[in-house]
Order: sequence, then structure tokens, then C-alpha cells
Amino acid sequence: MTSKIAVVGTGTGTAYDTEVLRGAELVVGGRRHLDAAALPRAAERVVLGPLAPALDIVEEYLGKERRVVVLASGDPGFFGVVRALAERFGPGRLDVRPGVSSVATAFARIGLPWDDAVVVSAHGRELRTAVNVCRARPKVAVLTGP
Repeated sequence: MTSKIAVVGTGTGTAYDTEVLRGAELVVGGRRHLDAAALPRAAERVVLGPLAPALDIVEEYLGKERRVVVLASGDPGFFGVVRALAERFGPGRLDVRPGVSSVATAFARIGLPWDDAVVVSAHGRELRTAVNVCRARPKVAVLTGP
């Protein structure tokens, strides 16, 4: 049996799926994600900083058929960790359970549809690209870091 990586996102005001967390042997996520989730006591925790070392640890656990959960914000397939996980381990190894994205939440809160919006990320990327998109398009959501 090939073990899967459960990738769990949470939306604004929603909790993590506790069923997915049950039995996890390795839980990877940002400090705020790890602090907010009800994790199994025995689970090893890896705080995300640089992604490569965390992925190496995930690979070790998968090699031993151990249960791995990655915690993320919102929809982890939307400018999130799913891309890196799929590139390294293959999309078939992922069990993705998305939450509501920050973009969907922001547009909902201001009462605007967003099917005509362009979404760009300035998080860990060149800011100039996001600024240029904002200048060129009438409705843009820009994702940023903390």
C-alpha cells in the first residue's frame, strides 16, 4: 500500500478536520496552524520554514508507510503547498481537503463576485509583477505574506 499525504486547509472561522488529524504520526504546518489544531500527542511536529527540509522529513515518513498530515491556510491548491507536494511526491499521493480560500472570504465580506477577478501572489515573489497586474486590470486580489 502506498501511503498518502493528507493536506488539510482551513477557511476563515472553520476548524481543521479532526478525523484526518487522528492517528497522524507527522504533522507539518506553520506555527499558527500547529498551535490551532488538536494534534495527536505522539505526532512529530515540523514547523514550516524552508520547504525543502520539511519535504525531506515527509519523504522519510512516507518511506516507512507512516501517516503524514500537512496543514495549510484556505485552499492549499490555490497558491499553496499542493504544487510543491505534487511535484515531489506525485498528485496521486495527495488527499487534499481544502478550506475556503482567503480570496473567496475577502470578496464575500465585501459583497462582490470574483469570477472576473485576477488573482496574483506577491508572497515570496517579485512585487513588481503584482503591481503591474493591478495597474492593468480592474479587479485584482493580491496575496501577500504576514
